[in-house]
Amino acid sequence: MKRGHYIVERSLNNNVLVVRTPDGKEEILIGRGLGFGMRRGNPIDPEDPRIEKRFTLANPDNRAKFKQLYTVVSDEVIGVAEEIIAHAAPLLGPLHEHIHVALPDHIGFALKRLMGGLEIDNPFLEEIKCLYPEAWGPAADGAKLMEKRFGVKIPDSEIGFLTLHLQAARERGRLSETLRVTEGVRVAVQEMERLLNRPLPRESLDYARFVTHVRFALQRALTKQPIVNPLKRAIRERLPESFRQAQAVADRLEERLHLKLPEDEVAYLAMHVARFTGERDASGTFE
Repeated sequence: MKRGHYIVERSLNNNVLVVRTPDGKEEILIGRGLGFGMRRGNPIDPEDPRIEKRFTLANPDNRAKFKQLYTVVSDEVIGVAEEIIAHAAPLLGPLHEHIHVALPDHIGFALKRLMGGLEIDNPFLEEIKCLYPEAWGPAADGAKLMEKRFGVKIPDSEIGFLTLHLQAARERGRLSETLRVTEGVRVAVQEMERLLNRPLPRESLDYARFVTHVRFALQRALTKQPIVNPLKRAIRERLPESFRQAQAVADRLEERLHLKLPEDEVAYLAMHVARFTGERDASGTFE
């Protein structure tokens, strides 16, 4: 072994290596051609100019689960997942390290389904596209990489699931929480459409503002970070119909998600609802 060099533990594909550092730590290295011809036990210079990204799993539980992946997911799948993560990280910022376990596990399962001709419906697709456009981009790029490497068509429904994984890692939370918020937005949209008896204009700025507000309101409810709305009373008095409908949306969310939105949030939501109802405040304060 050359002094100060890393030792290859596993070559996942031509671009991804798992190595052991001189102090015994495990690192994931990503770079074009980095893994070509490499075998377990080969040395590699830590300053190799081909290294574009490197990741270390600090959490012992994540390290153990990453090793367990080798028994259930192919090296090529893990390698592609790491390339997707390396591509997404500069675009989305720091990602929770659990993504190194969750994403390859999901991709392995998804490929088995798609190769078997089974596509799972994604009921949150429209909400995902609207709520998480920054994560959708690298997820779509990842889908193209999967198509190229595995020769299987990746539908939009699967891009949506990849987006959720990246977004959850970006928010440094659990996928279940991101799913819960996304479901909540869908519930709010459906309730609003029921109240208005017409579909909401999905391509409009008003729709984007509405779903974005619901998203952050739900996140605040999940993290117990309430906001104060100093205009609450005025909004309730000047936009009574919109406030009533906003409260109906909040009630539906509480029923489905068991998350209660305080009246301060409902009042802010009423301002967005007013854009759909056409209700006008005579003073012009809330237009």
